[in-house]
Amino acid sequence: MSHSYGTIYNWPVERQRKFYNWCYWDKAFSDEELKDIITLMDSQELERATTVGAKFNSNANNKIVSTQNTPNEKVRKSDVKFINFDNGMGQADWIFFRLNKVIEDINNQFYNFDLNGYESFQYTVYHDHEKGRYDFHMDTIMGNNIPDDMYETRKLSMTFLLNEPGVDFEGGDFQINSGQEKDAETVPLNKGRIIMFPSFMIHRVKPVTKGIRKSIVIWVVGPKFR
Repeated sequence: MSHSYGTIYNWPVERQRKFYNWCYWDKAFSDEELKDIITLMDSQELERATTVGAKFNSNANNKIVSTQNTPNEKVRKSDVKFINFDNGMGQADWIFFRLNKVIEDINNQFYNFDLNGYESFQYTVYHDHEKGRYDFHMDTIMGNNIPDDMYETRKLSMTFLLNEPGVDFEGGDFQINSGQEKDAETVPLNKGRIIMFPSFMIHRVKPVTKGIRKSIVIWVVGPKFR
């Protein structure tokens, strides 16, 4: 088996032998920087979160006529804003540069996926008044649901928590399902913690019961797995 690791790692056996369903990175941003990010993101006009799904034409032998992003509040209740990279000139571009380094380091240490990149991140807000949540799902889009404008595969997912559990909000647990739903693992959340996991892992955000949960989500794409 050949490897193409981009960095030197001081526990090479661990990197060769283990595959992690999730990992985390703390203190990539200071408390003051987290406040600045929230201030910038809250100044944006948010929109209702959607899910990806194929639309079928029942009069044409169930033929797919389009793939749409539509709200599905039986599954997901949150507000979002997509922030695009602006060639180093945008107000949020410094966030991209900082997160790029974390993504590269985590991938080189734990996954070694062939990655290309990402052009935007999603600011996500879950409110207690509607028990904001996102039920179990997978970020990798497969089969008939792949949008026409998606040319690469979602391979590595990131969720970056911006505010403090137990202080700014309650509930909103992040869970990874590696087997049965009843055995899903609750990932410990801290303010500023960056959690990364393969995009094919089933995961969810449980309902927020008090306050507002704020995070940044990224899907890093690359060529098909091989």
